[in-house]
Amino acid sequence: MVVDVRGFPTFQRAQSSFVFAQGGGQLWPDAALIQGVSSQLVQEGSLQTYITSEGQIGDFKNVTRVKAQAVQATKFAPSSNYITDAVLSAPAAAQFRSAGKACRVVYFKD
Repeated sequence: MVVDVRGFPTFQRAQSSFVFAQGGGQLWPDAALIQGVSSQLVQEGSLQTYITSEGQIGDFKNVTRVKAQAVQATKFAPSSNYITDAVLSAPAAAQFRSAGKACRVVYFKD
């Protein structure tokens, strides 16, 4: 799953980030699937990564691509300036859900 966050200069890399549907529902990682899993394990398992060019998308298989509607502060500190989470519109969230629960997220950023 490629989440395009280009155009949001405040978006930052993080050990753990989240993807939400417009309205607040968490899409990724699936809360039930990661219950009790440390963020360090998520990072070590390469469940999320960051790219900065179109050419890098070819390094991944079975790619579904969506554009973030917005970005927001980490769910761990929602009033902070640490902007790490992506928000998807309803159509993009539906596309995201159709990719399956156990996917890897690749953030495509500036």
